[in-house]
Amino acid sequence: MEIGLDNRFKNFAGGLGILAGDTLKSAADLGIDMVGITLNYSHGYFQQELDPVNGFQIEHPDNWDISKYLILEDKQFELELATGNIKVRIWRYEIKGFKSIVPVYFLDTDFEANTPENRSICYNLYTSDSELRLKQEILLGMGGVKALETLGLNNITKYHLNESHAAFAILKLREDLKNPDIVKSKICFTTHTPVMHGHKVYPLDTLQKVLKSDDYNQISPADLDQGLFNMSKFCLNNASFSNAVSKKHAIISRTMFPGYEIDFITNGVHSSSWSSQATKELFDKYLPGWQEDPMLLRNAEGIGDADIWETHHANKIGLIELVKEKTGTALDKDIFTIGFGRRVDQYKRQDLILHDIKRLQALAEKFDGLQVVFGGKAYPGSQAPDGSIATIYKLSKTDLGKLKIAYIPNYDMEVSLTMVSGSDLWLNNPLKPLEASGTSGMKAALNGVPNLSMVDGWWVEGVVEDVTGWAIGDQSLDQTSDENDANLMYDALENKVLPTYYLDSKKWIEIQKQAISLNASHFNTERMLLEYVAKGYIK
Repeated sequence: MEIGLDNRFKNFAGGLGILAGDTLKSAADLGIDMVGITLNYSHGYFQQELDPVNGFQIEHPDNWDISKYLILEDKQFELELATGNIKVRIWRYEIKGFKSIVPVYFLDTDFEANTPENRSICYNLYTSDSELRLKQEILLGMGGVKALETLGLNNITKYHLNESHAAFAILKLREDLKNPDIVKSKICFTTHTPVMHGHKVYPLDTLQKVLKSDDYNQISPADLDQGLFNMSKFCLNNASFSNAVSKKHAIISRTMFPGYEIDFITNGVHSSSWSSQATKELFDKYLPGWQEDPMLLRNAEGIGDADIWETHHANKIGLIELVKEKTGTALDKDIFTIGFGRRVDQYKRQDLILHDIKRLQALAEKFDGLQVVFGGKAYPGSQAPDGSIATIYKLSKTDLGKLKIAYIPNYDMEVSLTMVSGSDLWLNNPLKPLEASGTSGMKAALNGVPNLSMVDGWWVEGVVEDVTGWAIGDQSLDQTSDENDANLMYDALENKVLPTYYLDSKKWIEIQKQAISLNASHFNTERMLLEYVAKGYIK
């Protein structure tokens, strides 16, 4: 549904899209014969502005002109729906990797041959209009298969459905192949969320209103869940390989969907995309070839202490300059800086570190200063997460003594890279067990920034206490209270993290190296994609 390839391309919202883009970049680096299918959104997701008085999120269209960056294919096709036919054109972007070129095709209805209603299908990513959203998902799934046929790409051995948005590809393949077993042999499905609102369910009358009768009739009683069309269960029923995106997420997914065989392949990040320029230069000096073979990052212990410290200093200066430019807040390069940058959702608890602001201020006094930098967009029109942004924003404009807070608006790929590389510590504190994987902390580790995180998602596999970073709490699946988790966080900061940073710089630098050596060498999309090949693609 979204693929994050370039900050100039406005067809991604967050981690799901960035992961898709990173996966395809690694396919090009590894020489894996693969193509990507997504939609064009001419109005993008949205640009975020923060109201200067109250800090509430204001959403603006994020228009972009796809013709400036992509190549228009000379072939078009029609998608037939009960509501009328839609003309679809195809744009191509080529990812040039170390070993091959991987094309990504953007399907587009926003042109003069279509009615205004059909043009609007490709206006906005994640529209709140349910019927329009359904048409987007049909375009992605059924239209995606038809686009490949239109382009003459007829030798597809596997269709990897990245989340259930693409489920309708299964209906098109049923129509084409006439054999459910063959269709199943060609489908891989990845589920990305343990949050129930992330698993879309449609009433049958809604599907019947939009799908043409031949396509609607491809749906059998076995595809339904209590009389409803559950997109994720439909994918699970019709995939030869299904996976969650971390070891713990697989446990949760099997509980959510009992009776299904759900493997796990833990997410990763594209190493060369998510290392800063200074970090790249450091790795080039000590670990030549690391971009082609991220496993070489295992040897990060050989990096000189002074060099890794100076590299991080350069990254931190970049963050301080960005904060000054975007917020007007002046941070100090010598004061410990915590970063938190993610899509804003209630379970991610963006403002948990502010739960006891007096204790946080006391920590700042004890260690002669503390800085916390936030970034992230809330879902359009969502009031509760938007409220957390406003709370943080107001605190950022308040005199808190030696505690300074900043909120960078319009979190995107460039802001993210600056934050994950320039923070001294990366913080992640989701409500357990709702973190599927998370990748922001992987990006931080790649740049030698340790994590302090709830033991959920990927951190279950990545944390080695006092070696790669620190845990908040334990690995249990039990949910705890905000107060309990905040106190555990403050305890870790006061007794472990800050004393190490200020009083034992040699150990801190060693933790930086281990974050690279143990975490970055493993949690990358090169390793991840090779697991998909071995477990799912050649199955």
